[in-house]
Amino acid sequence: MTSEGFFTESDRFTVSRASLLAESLVLRYFDLPPDEWVKNPYSLFTWKETAPWLRDSNVLAQTVRIGSKKNRKSAQVKDDTLCYGVLLQDPAILRALLRPHKHDLWTLGLFVLTHELVHIVRFRRFSVDFFGSQEDRNNEEKVVHKVTSEILSGVENTDKLLNLYESGLKF
Repeated sequence: MTSEGFFTESDRFTVSRASLLAESLVLRYFDLPPDEWVKNPYSLFTWKETAPWLRDSNVLAQTVRIGSKKNRKSAQVKDDTLCYGVLLQDPAILRALLRPHKHDLWTLGLFVLTHELVHIVRFRRFSVDFFGSQEDRNNEEKVVHKVTSEILSGVENTDKLLNLYESGLKF
């Protein structure tokens, strides 16, 4: 953890390891094929890797559409070829680790990445509108949190995080 609010290489490694477990848990929950993330990759970004206008220290992470692959035979973009990314908000995550709730980066990273990967699956597989109205997005957050809770239920150290999220307390 650095004083500038950016992840260190060690932090990034921890979060990358947590993403592997999050990927597996999400695949199992949605009964997706083992090559889902190979066929439909996502990118993982931190603050150092993104433009300032994408930074929001009021959230832990966000799912972003980073572009799309166009069909070579037409200029039309297909929904199943959209590219997504998970933008980790380093300062918010690091601040959460300093709070008295006894979080660790591995557990918080697992929670955040599971949540964001559920979003990506829902955008790709369930036709959830990425650009939905604020009301639709609020409802989507509730659904995604419910699914995330189901996925992480019983996973060591996540129950406390899930309870904090549900109670509306800041991480």
